[in-house]
Amino acid sequence: MKRALLLLAALALLIPAAADAKPKKKRGKGQTATEFYDAARLTLATVNFSQEFVAGGSPQQTTSATDGVVISPDGLVLISGTVRFPQSGPGRLRGGSLPELSSFRLHFSDGRQHEAEVVTFDTDLNLGLLRITDGDPEKPFEHVSFGDDFEPAIGSGLRSMTLYTQEYGREPVYSPVSINSLLSTPQDVWSLSGAGLNMLGAPLWSGAGKVVGVVAQVPMSPGGGRQVMPQLSGPVGLSYGRFAEWLSGAVEQAQAVAEVVEEEPEEAGWLGIEFQALERPLAKHLGISEGGGIFVTRVIPGSPAAKGGLEPLDILVTFDGERIAVNQNSDLNKFIEKVRAGKPGAVVRFGKESRGDGAVEEVAITLMNSPKTELQADRREDDRFDITVREITMDALLGQRLDPETAGVIVDGVTRAGWAGLAGLSRGMIIQRINEHDVTDLDSFSEGVDKVLEERPDKVLFFVRFRRDTRFFVAEPDWTELDEP
Repeated sequence: MKRALLLLAALALLIPAAADAKPKKKRGKGQTATEFYDAARLTLATVNFSQEFVAGGSPQQTTSATDGVVISPDGLVLISGTVRFPQSGPGRLRGGSLPELSSFRLHFSDGRQHEAEVVTFDTDLNLGLLRITDGDPEKPFEHVSFGDDFEPAIGSGLRSMTLYTQEYGREPVYSPVSINSLLSTPQDVWSLSGAGLNMLGAPLWSGAGKVVGVVAQVPMSPGGGRQVMPQLSGPVGLSYGRFAEWLSGAVEQAQAVAEVVEEEPEEAGWLGIEFQALERPLAKHLGISEGGGIFVTRVIPGSPAAKGGLEPLDILVTFDGERIAVNQNSDLNKFIEKVRAGKPGAVVRFGKESRGDGAVEEVAITLMNSPKTELQADRREDDRFDITVREITMDALLGQRLDPETAGVIVDGVTRAGWAGLAGLSRGMIIQRINEHDVTDLDSFSEGVDKVLEERPDKVLFFVRFRRDTRFFVAEPDWTELDEP
């Protein structure tokens, strides 16, 4: 789900976001649009998130973004429910597992970043609620206030705000919108003029400075008994009155969760293979016994599977004496969950069946702890080159079909107008050298940048791997910018 930039000058005005700007407390009719948005921008964030699923027997991951608005001082965030893949129907992912949402990271226009987790979603409303998990209890979040006394009418003017994408610095963009039609029943869903798909999840403020609704996506689920009639398409205004009851219950749920003492994340078992379901036609073709299994397509070098002797094209039919009942890719989650439930260091035994003769050989494998994923990777920012990098992870290397021993750091974000961005670096590239300094991890990356800053050469050469290619990118820093007060 990629958000398109709404570059309509008549409807959107870019407001520069100074990092040290203080929120204005002035509200009401005497407040100018600029003053209003300068205060309101601190409540809005770009929400980057990941979706994990299994397809073709291999773990897959996609990343995307949406808008979110902070609704409480303790960091509850309202977002659009369209961040999820469809859970049923023709939009459901075929040949794999249903995706799971993870790695919610919030980026504010003033440079703040926070991690968040899901509290709940409502399918009918197409809304979701997150909770920021790394906030400072002594520093309440700037947040919006809701108003339920708004009386909609055709032509009613509202204010809304979204953020430009990362490449454009996540600067806030405000848009005046208006109600251009009301449904006779109910009147808490409005057709809007001036709202685009890039604004999903964005709040709608009244002239009094209260949030009276949000930009949402319809049609909503007819199974919930709340399908709006006539059907609308595209973004609409969803009044606060329509989701107030749900939001109240969701907030109570979030507060209850916050009171639970957080435990250390549990370890998860890891085999180190890519695989697919042993579907019945394939089993019949290979002469494998009925009942299911998995077909190994890749063994990761140095993994428990490799050390245990598994090889590509092996067929596993039992797990600790029980049949692996995987006959189609949608069954794979059961197998994955069983492996992950194993403790690192535990010995598991697989039955490997030979083709044609039905002979089964037992293979013992000692599980290891699951490697870090992109979601768990440590990150480091450098504001001189305007770049963010993260530690290299197994899932990233497998996704690029690189050797698991590949060293470096992965570009996680880059400002297009910064020195690194102007050189051509982009997200996903693996930096392995900066000038003559080898980069193997986050610390060596920082050391390489510091060395360059000391020497201040006219050109800075980045040696990069991306998939199977090696590339060179040349940055030409204007060092005088660092000397300016």
